[in-house]
Amino acid sequence: MAGTWKAQNKRRPGAYINVKGNRVSLDDSTIGRLLMVSNTELGWGKSGVIPVSNLTDFRAELGYKIDDPKLVSLKEALKGAETVLFVNINEGTKATGTAETSPWEFTAKYPGAKGNDIKVSIESMPVKEGDPTRATVTTLYGSSIVDQEMISATQIAEFTGNAYIDVKPSETVTKLPTAPVTISLTGGVTKTLAVEDLMDKALEDENYAVATTAGMPTDSNIHALLVEGMKRLRESEGRKVRAVIPVSSDAPVYNYEGVSMVVNGFIEGNGTKVSTTNAAAFFAGISASADAGTALTYYEVSDAIEASPKLSNEQTIDALNKGEIVFTTRPGQHVVVEQDINSLVKFTSDKPKSFSKNRVVRTLDEICTNTTQTFEGSFLGKVGNNANGRDLFKANRVSYLRNLQEQNIIQNFDEDDIKVSPGIDGDAIVVNLAVTPVDAMEKLYMTITVD
Repeated sequence: MAGTWKAQNKRRPGAYINVKGNRVSLDDSTIGRLLMVSNTELGWGKSGVIPVSNLTDFRAELGYKIDDPKLVSLKEALKGAETVLFVNINEGTKATGTAETSPWEFTAKYPGAKGNDIKVSIESMPVKEGDPTRATVTTLYGSSIVDQEMISATQIAEFTGNAYIDVKPSETVTKLPTAPVTISLTGGVTKTLAVEDLMDKALEDENYAVATTAGMPTDSNIHALLVEGMKRLRESEGRKVRAVIPVSSDAPVYNYEGVSMVVNGFIEGNGTKVSTTNAAAFFAGISASADAGTALTYYEVSDAIEASPKLSNEQTIDALNKGEIVFTTRPGQHVVVEQDINSLVKFTSDKPKSFSKNRVVRTLDEICTNTTQTFEGSFLGKVGNNANGRDLFKANRVSYLRNLQEQNIIQNFDEDDIKVSPGIDGDAIVVNLAVTPVDAMEKLYMTITVD
């Protein structure tokens, strides 16, 4: 168990860490992993989380090719994310089919109406006399052949299907058909589900760096629900995950360092207009892959030529002041992320202005996550809470933090900046750490004097 603390009164063992303003192991397994919540009714695929990457057979997994308009937000996300944990809301009834002469009964691999697009043809090899010994079994999805297998008469019971169909032997027919037969699967029905329930489960169960509701309308209430989920996970459960949501220009300001809001989109070189909600998927993807030493300010959208809508200087400043991610057009038809910020805009001593920078937040999240994993994996229940044990824990953290400093992730660190003391209870330790994250250069103020 992990989380934050106000008093030393926790009942469950674990690491409780507060991050405050005053004055990474970088092999994090969540880097590159994006949780994408979708309410698009695909009518195909496993219900719940489906891990996909650029190597995925999207038609087999989700029912559509990646270039289909239904998957545009996923396509944008995969421009930056290594893995997208796609939350698919598909449930319903599976399509089925057979024929009087078929030795098999066919069932669509997944429930939903897209199963009705499947046809299976069985064409036996011609023989001069007797029963056929082989048959070609072809699976069509729509008009495309997606699988073709040669099955012998002795392998009828061994044929179990492919990525689109499950197959079981017929209870009445035991031979290959003597004439070609085509079977159309029917009866597939898509059941409409509420995405909120699947989102809550995925947020709790999955391992990811960033979660997004990109692809949904900017006025959907699902975005606010995701924000609340992020706050719960970050503050009550100690999971340093972040969210990216699309918003309209008049959206409320969430004022939270764990949430980035995207307010516009861009136009690609081929004329395709990427809307705000789909551009949020792009930013979510690159955010999921950014480590603690990376800033996305002026990150170039490689295939874009113009921001859309294109904001004026005043509009851009206003959006930044509201904590919004803005795509801007640079000279030469280059589109960039104006500034890598989050929605924190009201600053306090505990949450200073630096917390509005995503690079700084990623650094602090990295330190928290690594410290939690190290404590729970190597110290909790294993090391005595005495001076020697506390010195071991401090030495571990000093080594880790020096490594971050060598990688220009933090600066000015000295081993005296961390203190490990006994807590009130005999099984507790208290750690106080002063750390200075390295921000990226973003502004140049220069004066040239001519003599």
